[in-house]
Amino acid sequence: MSLSIIEESASLEENAIQKSICNSVDKFQDIIFNAGAGAGKTFALIESLKHIIAVHGNRLISHNQKIMCITYTNVAINEIKERLGNSGLVQVSTIHENLWQLIKNHQNELVIIHTEKLNSELLRLKGDLTENQEEKILKAFTAYRGLEKTLQQNFTTFMMENKPLYYNNYNKSSPVIKAAFDEVLQQYPTIFKNISNFKKTVNTIFKIDNYEQCLLKIKENDTDYTAIKYDSKYNSDILHRMLISHDTLLEYSAEMIKRYDLLKRIIVDSFPFILIDEYQDTSKNVIEIMNHLSSYALKIKRKFFIGYFGDSVQNIYDDGIGNALNDVHRNLLPINKKFNRRSHSEVIDVINRIRNDEIQQESIYSDSVGGSVKFYRGQSAEKIDLINAFTNKYKSSWNASLNNRLHCLVLTNKLVAELSGFPDVYAYFSRTAFYKRFYDRLNSELLSKETSKLGDAPNLIYRILRFKAFIDNPDTNLNNIISKNELPALSFKDLVKIVQQLKCLTGKTLNEFIKSIFIEYDKSDNGGYLRGLICDLMPIETYTYEGFVKYLYDKLFDEQDDTLEQDQVILENLLNTDINQYNLWLDFIEDTQRTDIVYHTYHGTKGLEFENVIIIMENNFGTMNRNKFSSFFEKTIHRNDLTDKDDIAKFSNTKNLLYVSCSRAIRNLRVLYLDDTTKFIDGINSIFTTTETFSLE
Repeated sequence: MSLSIIEESASLEENAIQKSICNSVDKFQDIIFNAGAGAGKTFALIESLKHIIAVHGNRLISHNQKIMCITYTNVAINEIKERLGNSGLVQVSTIHENLWQLIKNHQNELVIIHTEKLNSELLRLKGDLTENQEEKILKAFTAYRGLEKTLQQNFTTFMMENKPLYYNNYNKSSPVIKAAFDEVLQQYPTIFKNISNFKKTVNTIFKIDNYEQCLLKIKENDTDYTAIKYDSKYNSDILHRMLISHDTLLEYSAEMIKRYDLLKRIIVDSFPFILIDEYQDTSKNVIEIMNHLSSYALKIKRKFFIGYFGDSVQNIYDDGIGNALNDVHRNLLPINKKFNRRSHSEVIDVINRIRNDEIQQESIYSDSVGGSVKFYRGQSAEKIDLINAFTNKYKSSWNASLNNRLHCLVLTNKLVAELSGFPDVYAYFSRTAFYKRFYDRLNSELLSKETSKLGDAPNLIYRILRFKAFIDNPDTNLNNIISKNELPALSFKDLVKIVQQLKCLTGKTLNEFIKSIFIEYDKSDNGGYLRGLICDLMPIETYTYEGFVKYLYDKLFDEQDDTLEQDQVILENLLNTDINQYNLWLDFIEDTQRTDIVYHTYHGTKGLEFENVIIIMENNFGTMNRNKFSSFFEKTIHRNDLTDKDDIAKFSNTKNLLYVSCSRAIRNLRVLYLDDTTKFIDGINSIFTTTETFSLE
């Protein structure tokens, strides 16, 4: 049995590395612990937590203090809690949960910062409406600016009084919208000349009014406007309802901790030890927060420790600090670890050649030989046919089954969606104006298994589908649907009525299901449970089907007159896609596919490991990343000669992605390259040493 024997010298060296971490903890010397894939970073973090509990636990208890452990995903939280065991001294949660716990009780200060945000946004919106000379802004608001002041005020008043008329016709064609506003068309002909700009103008007017009303309510100490709310379900702000999203939470937290010494004092005194897992994926805002806390602790002579655990080469997200940690938080003691506890030496050799830096791993096991790595060049054939033939070959030879799944990493989002059974869901999202412009965000915003990264529109649909999955499952406990705070107050009769209403929520397409929700919503009285549930489920302006469609439209399209009809067709197709495809998309996001071959995006496997891995590779990473991997292999032999900043950044991003993907394999790794490799075969061989040909013949 391989990967089972550890020589005493290797064990002693590994123990010495852990001892260095613990010594730094005891000296309150901030550290950065760097270790490659499979090195046991989580093990080192947990051992550090155990050390703090053992050595400093009694003092922490006597001072009513705790250890803060910040990690990146809910999966990692559960793993740490399970491996650490039950300890009331350690607070383990994601950065957003941790930060919210730290600042949520300081509502006066939060409302001050929120007020500043609202005023800043108001200034920007009013500037866009009346002054901003940027070409795109000027074009959108020229018609409104051309009106006399009195006509501007009259137009604003009319639109404010006719919001339902506006929302009910929002997604209609230009002639229908003009007909709906026929009575005012003659008075403001220039405004209606371009319906796209008309919508931008009205939306801006409504948003200005929302923010002004919110500021007024805050000033009047309205009970509904005295506190900021954060809900992890939401990926977008609803500022005028005092609701903030993930990014704004980070922004507010950083500003509060920077601004208020008392808050820094409370945090430093409450959590003298802060350990951060996967530091490379942590936002710069968070690192700045930690730097402020560390500097403040030094200033007031408090014993305070921050430990960063991770690997800069495993940074594959644009919003992570990556290798710039030391630029933001200086004077960190570096501690590196070279051992690999996951993979056979054949896999380790390949990933060492990919990263090609100071961390060159070696297996901690003396019996690590026995793995296998092969790189195949695909011969000309339909991509799907080639992939199916390749995966079926190894499905057979590796005896893949539901209990022994074959994990296949696929480069392009389109191919992942097609192989996973939801091609239309992906296709229609990719055709929207937003994802045409930000194509590189499709991976994280549509296919991320970490739901906090889902885009606004995908996140809304995800929540609705998850809700549908709960009500479709006969074994679902009502606790999963009804708030624990509300459940005790409901009578048996109430529960029967709720169940009856939920059973009415059906549909063969997403559109039909959504419509059934609002049909039942309209049947409910103002105090009905379903109304509250839907209000909680959907962050939309008006709780109508039209309000739901408007939300999606605003998030996915640009409001251009010349593409309006085309946009409406795309949105209709997106909504009318078979609900079964959406269910398969939900399975993909929640990693609950019921197949013996499981397809992943490269990004989606971070932190995971599999006995056998297949990687499907090709030149392009979607239409906006032509020649991503071909360029990498062309440059890899001369990587040290790269001088252009953008070229270095692109090369590093591809290197990190390839490193993370290949390092998932424990024993067997197979790579199938679908495009011609002739021009960069030397670069491939510099990493994988040899290549073979795979064809359908």
